Amino acid sequence: MNEELSTTGGERVRRWLDQAEVLAETVAQLCKDLSIPELATPEVGEGAFEALRQQVLPILEDRQRQGQHALGVVLYRVDVPEAHAKRSMAAGGLPELAGQVVLRCLQKVLTRKRFAGLG
Repeated sequence: MNEELSTTGGERVRRWLDQAEVLAETVAQLCKDLSIPELATPEVGEGAFEALRQQVLPILEDRQRQGQHALGVVLYRVDVPEAHAKRSMAAGGLPELAGQVVLRCLQKVLTRKRFAGLG
C-alpha cells in the first residue's frame, strides 16, 4: 500500500495501533469522519491496520455507488486531498484509498496526542 500521507513513514505510524488507546481513538475517529455509528475494534497488534482497512472498504464502495459527490464528502471529512485520492485510486483502487483513510484518521489521533503533550 502506498503510504504517502505519512511524513514519517507509514510503517512507523501504523505501529501505533499496537497501543489499545490509540487503536480505540482511531476507530472513534473513523466512525466520526465516515458518519457511521460503529466499527468493530480489532485486536491490538500487527493485523489491526488491515482489519480496519477491510471494514472501511465496503463503506467507500457504498459511497462510490452513491456517486462521486458522496465519496468526495467522505474524503473531505477525512481530509484526504483530491490529488492524493486520485493517485491512490490509480495505484490500487478503493482498497488503496481505504488504507489511506485509515492512515489519515490514525494521523489525526497522533497529532492530537502530540499537541496535548501525550505523544
